[in-house]
Amino acid sequence: MKMQSITTAPSTVSFEVLLVKMVPHFRYFAKRVLRLRGDNLDDALQELTLLAFEIYSSLARRGKQTFFTPIMKFAIGKYKSGRRFAGYNSVDVLSEGTKVLGRTDVCTGDTLCFLFGRQDVAQSVEFRLDFENWYQQQTQRDKKIIRLLAMGENPSTIAKTVSVSPAAITYSRRRYAKSWDRYIDNDRGGFTGQSA
Repeated sequence: MKMQSITTAPSTVSFEVLLVKMVPHFRYFAKRVLRLRGDNLDDALQELTLLAFEIYSSLARRGKQTFFTPIMKFAIGKYKSGRRFAGYNSVDVLSEGTKVLGRTDVCTGDTLCFLFGRQDVAQSVEFRLDFENWYQQQTQRDKKIIRLLAMGENPSTIAKTVSVSPAAITYSRRRYAKSWDRYIDNDRGGFTGQSA
């Protein structure tokens, strides 16, 4: 990859020389720490290189010393925090930056991870069997909030719709999860495994 030329102080080491030292560290981070393969690995290495070049350029323009270790660590730190050279959409649930920051957990709609968290297969089957009964026991207002949560609305929008504060929606989400747990525990307790 060809980098643009930068006017630097005579004592500044060229980016190409530093990059030769950084690449093995970038590769180790991407392959061993992030466990990336194929195109994802290549993309990560290119992003890390571009982030390192961005840091290098900023230092070189200001006549600062350019050492490979701090540049490499800052580039990895930026990548880990979700920063990308070209930026990213922080509200896109499928974007790598959002995933790295832990702001999203993609799962199928029927598991309702928005409410109950990620579920294994047994929990998903249990959910399909019992959710409708649990849902029908909720108040009309709670049903409306649950429906809006299921559609992916954010707490602020839901709060305006039902005339409460966003904090109340966050609290309600926790309350629904606890209510569901109690419902499931009671349901399990009533099952003896014996036929009548």
